[in-house]
Amino acid sequence: MTPDGDNLAARLIEWLHIDSTSGREEEFLLHLEAFFESRGWRTRRQAVEEGRFNLICDLGQGQSDRQGPSLLYSTHVDTVPPFLPIRREGDRIFGRGACDTKGGLVAMVEAAEILRAEGHEDIGFLLVVGEEVDHCGAIKAAELELRPRRVVLCEPTENQVVSAQKGMLRIGLRTKGVAGHSAFLDRGESAVEPLLDALQTLRGAPYPMDEILGPTTLNIGIIEGGVAANIFAPEARAELLFRAVSPIGPLLSHVRDLVGEEVEIVDEVFNDPVFFDPPEGIETCTVPFNTDATYLKELGPVWLVGPGDIRVAHGDHEHIDLADLRAGVELYVELGRRTLLGDGGVDNRPAS
Repeated sequence: MTPDGDNLAARLIEWLHIDSTSGREEEFLLHLEAFFESRGWRTRRQAVEEGRFNLICDLGQGQSDRQGPSLLYSTHVDTVPPFLPIRREGDRIFGRGACDTKGGLVAMVEAAEILRAEGHEDIGFLLVVGEEVDHCGAIKAAELELRPRRVVLCEPTENQVVSAQKGMLRIGLRTKGVAGHSAFLDRGESAVEPLLDALQTLRGAPYPMDEILGPTTLNIGIIEGGVAANIFAPEARAELLFRAVSPIGPLLSHVRDLVGEEVEIVDEVFNDPVFFDPPEGIETCTVPFNTDATYLKELGPVWLVGPGDIRVAHGDHEHIDLADLRAGVELYVELGRRTLLGDGGVDNRPAS
């Protein structure tokens, strides 16, 4: 069964018109809740924060309600800001979320309907909030008693199944000084200089390598400090993000040693690299970015894959091609069949 590109495009454009930037996911989730219910799916909400919830959908078939469906399609419903105008140019759809990840969700829904038409009903969806900021939805979802045979998780990977993803360490650096007239060295102390020294040390330091994931990388995203050129800066700060290929604990200890006692490390957010078990016979890749897989693997083994190119996500020209979307549908159907028929699925459920 070949997916209808125009129908996929129409659904994607409809969903792109609903702004679901992080923290504003409710309208889109309400739309999805009504969409699934109108097609015979059961839905329930999992509260995450006030006004924010994850959406779980199933067909009431397969394993017990407590354990949920064997095949669980999952993705995040939030997008990065700003909300972008939506347009179609030939077979290319532009808009915020086109590839990250409303396009992938459209492909998953179409794949699930194809599997239903083949008689499979042991299928569900887990749609989470907050992936683009702090993974709050996935962290909460890890508490669910769902025990799928496989979680098929969508991120834009050009329809290649991910064999490994880098971890992430995001930190803030803070330094304190004494404000004073910059003409008199004994009247103050700049907070900028120890911050710059620490950043230079971090830029030149060695970090772990991995034969699959490659090097640890560092991005200095923000540097701020001072109030005027003729005043010693009373405080300064920087925000950094490491893409990690090794466990975060030793990496963070290494960073603490490098920056020294004059620099305070604050606002730590991190998770370790993830190594997957991709199915045989399907093209694979590694990815340097972070996903909800870190948390959703607590529910069951994950296949991370989706249509679209992550390199156009978060940009002003985010888009997805219909050919990629159709290929994503076909791949999600294939991965669904492998899970439901036991070819490549890992049954991690306890014996009844």
